[in-house]
Amino acid sequence: MTKETPQETAVSPFVSVKAPMLDSVIAQLSNMEDLSLTRRRDLKSALRSLARMLGRPPAEIPANINWLYIRVRKIVPARHDITKKRLANIKSDALKALELTGCSRKRADWLAPVSPGWSDLLGKIENKHDLWKLTQLAQFCSALSVEPHQIRDQHPHALLETLIAESFVNRPEHVVANAIKTWNRLKDQICDWPDVSLSPLPRKKEPWTFPIETFPNAFQSDVDAWLKRLGNPDLFDASGPSQALRPTTIAHRRFQIQEVASALVHSGKPMAEITSLALLVDMDNLKAALRWMMGRFDDKPTEAIKGVAVCLQAIAKHHVGVDAVHLDDIRGIVKRLGRDADGLREKNRQRLLQLEDSDNLARLLHLPTVLVTKAERLFATKPRKAALLVQAALAIEILLNAPMRVGNLASLNLERHLKPIRIKREHRTHIHIPSHEVKNNVALDYELGKDATVLLNYYLEKARPVLLVERSDFLFPAMNGGSKRPNGVSNLIKTTILEHTGLTINAHLFRSIAGKIHSLVQPGDVTTLSHVLNNSLRTAMKAYAQFERRSALEHYQNSLTAARRAG
Repeated sequence: MTKETPQETAVSPFVSVKAPMLDSVIAQLSNMEDLSLTRRRDLKSALRSLARMLGRPPAEIPANINWLYIRVRKIVPARHDITKKRLANIKSDALKALELTGCSRKRADWLAPVSPGWSDLLGKIENKHDLWKLTQLAQFCSALSVEPHQIRDQHPHALLETLIAESFVNRPEHVVANAIKTWNRLKDQICDWPDVSLSPLPRKKEPWTFPIETFPNAFQSDVDAWLKRLGNPDLFDASGPSQALRPTTIAHRRFQIQEVASALVHSGKPMAEITSLALLVDMDNLKAALRWMMGRFDDKPTEAIKGVAVCLQAIAKHHVGVDAVHLDDIRGIVKRLGRDADGLREKNRQRLLQLEDSDNLARLLHLPTVLVTKAERLFATKPRKAALLVQAALAIEILLNAPMRVGNLASLNLERHLKPIRIKREHRTHIHIPSHEVKNNVALDYELGKDATVLLNYYLEKARPVLLVERSDFLFPAMNGGSKRPNGVSNLIKTTILEHTGLTINAHLFRSIAGKIHSLVQPGDVTTLSHVLNNSLRTAMKAYAQFERRSALEHYQNSLTAARRAG
């Protein structure tokens, strides 16, 4: 019977049970009388500090220079409220402690050896690259007492989980996928290889939709006709859309149609019978498709599913031309879905929890100033790095003051969107983005105050010229003179915040952060949020109700405390 646990307890399947641990080094340092008491204290403190940052007790960390060096590279200083210099000093002292106590730097000295059965199998591999690709799988299975002929699909899957937990390698999915491919290929090439085939790793997110191209030609033609109307509406056709949609919006509408049609197939409708958009807005089919989609989320509506229903409502009204009763039924479904759908996605909700800590929120709010201060010291020696820090500072400051979508932020044009103004001898900046450039076709108007304008001018005078390669009118120019891609701006913001605060925050989250900040200072003032975020009052109330709930709960608990004191 296959055993699923190592014969001897080890820190991980990759660590040899014979490898010394960090606690033994700490004990050894205590007895090194040739070192001063202060030096011994500093070295032991460095080891304990690294263990704390790695999230493990010293007794579970191999005393190996190679093992420690790999992990230390992945520590983000800001997450532990220390500077890069402080981390460098801790790292230096920790590695010095390992050297003084005679610890090995060889990778092989902390890795668990493979079993004789795996060793024999690996000995049959002539290509060194194939050997490397299977070595970790062999080590892992050896620790689990799983011999080559006993390997099954669950073992590579468990290997992947261990690699991720251990931070052992970069791109762990790639490593395990290569091991599976190599195993299957060598099974057909090497005699006496175990007759076991391993299945590929499942995709992170299995697609459930079918491409529109797989549906009948009549359906594809109908979809194309509708999308063409969305891009080029007839202004004299009262039954058609009132204005042209942007290409990205049209692409999204196409995908929503693909979702509905696919959900209808999953609910039991033969694909060959789906020949027109009219079929999708038939009430029985529409309900079946939306119910199937909700089934993926415990029969609960989401904002995305509500959006699909809105798409179907537009098709029913403008393309199919259903009767008034039919259209009212669809409107009722949209209304009920919107009432129950949660306005804030779970991932955003989890990320916002970081800012429940007032120190974390303060770090984010003061980050632009911190970045500029750091950049000023770097301009003389590393001008491009300094300029990027100022660019990130400006992008963050704009999002804090004017929480727009990252696509609008990235495409800000100095000539078209930004205008310097002066109010009561104070210099400010007015931002105007016309409606046709905004996702919901409502123009954006923001005003940057004195401090944000000072940062903007500093960026334009000192940082932007360093980054400019070709002449450009864009605030955040790309090397070819166009605007920086939204992904590029978003990555700059995310990586800068992570490096300097330890927080995981992307550009889109700033719209939710605006709601959180305003709710802390002015609870109940949803009207202001709706204007700032360019959302309807209903949308703002739904999306940011969680902040109001928290403020209300805090207010009630204060009343409870007061009542107890009075009693």
